[in-house]
Amino acid sequence: MMKRLLALTLTILLLLPGLSGAEGTEKDGWHFDEKGFLTGDDNPGEEYILEDEKQGIWQYASKDLSIKVTRFEEKTKKKKKQIYCVADIWCSEASPLGAIQSAPKESLKLKGVAYAGIEQRHVEDLIAKNPSILAVSDDMYGLRITPVSKGKTKYDYHGVVIRNGEVIATKTRNSQKKRSWPNLDTMAVYQDGSMKAFDCDALTAEEYLEQGAVHVFAFGPWLLSGGEVHPKLEKINNYSEPRVALGMIEPYHYILIVTTGRPTNKYQGYKLTWLADKMKEYGCTEALNLDGGATVALAFNNKIILHGDMEAKTLRNLGSMIAWGIK
Repeated sequence: MMKRLLALTLTILLLLPGLSGAEGTEKDGWHFDEKGFLTGDDNPGEEYILEDEKQGIWQYASKDLSIKVTRFEEKTKKKKKQIYCVADIWCSEASPLGAIQSAPKESLKLKGVAYAGIEQRHVEDLIAKNPSILAVSDDMYGLRITPVSKGKTKYDYHGVVIRNGEVIATKTRNSQKKRSWPNLDTMAVYQDGSMKAFDCDALTAEEYLEQGAVHVFAFGPWLLSGGEVHPKLEKINNYSEPRVALGMIEPYHYILIVTTGRPTNKYQGYKLTWLADKMKEYGCTEALNLDGGATVALAFNNKIILHGDMEAKTLRNLGSMIAWGIK
């Protein structure tokens, strides 16, 4: 069990590397390199953790993982609140992006599905059984492949879905036809820490694996590919709602943006076009929109810090999440 020390002051955080682009720093005995990793052998502990909910700042550092989450609050012209969190994540081969999942349900033979369904659990329960430093809702693939009757699912298409090198689903949409929702565009995460966004039917599951993909998330639309913003975002579900987007600046360096709220609530969400522009602003070249709405949930150190409807008393059940620092 690694030794942890909880830092409580915002002043320390502001002097740490991360989004600020500092070239490394030292504070109160803690030593950080330019990426925010702990460096040297004389730190007070093996993990640095800061949790300042009031200021909206959460930070983690070890020798192979660096995460900085910042909460932003804005107001619309109609004086509604808009809240979002940005996580700047540096991971490594020793602590890569991971996927946590609940237990599979009894397998049924479904076309294009390796196994049919996973248990949907309370978010807090899923996190408790799969502790991590940072966890976020993903593409909600379990909802699309869970049978509603023998041999049938609620959704006709499941997307190309891979977790931990295992093919889960393969039946996807035709990208040349009407852009249904979700359009099942994908983000592949490779063994070398790189990511690449694709149209829904650009590659088969086997081709992803041949390329070295460890995970493939399917929801969409993709927001950035090769540094270019998706040209048709304004025509694809481009209204304000809770959002989750995952993007890559370079291998092992990711940006995660999570927003809350809808126009009918106290908090108003954000449009896909805003999400793509924000990802590009942070320097991402690849980015994918994941499942949003009531599915949205973001947890730091196994505690929920933002979710899709901040006015709701309960959260939507989840069967899987993307996570870093899995214990």
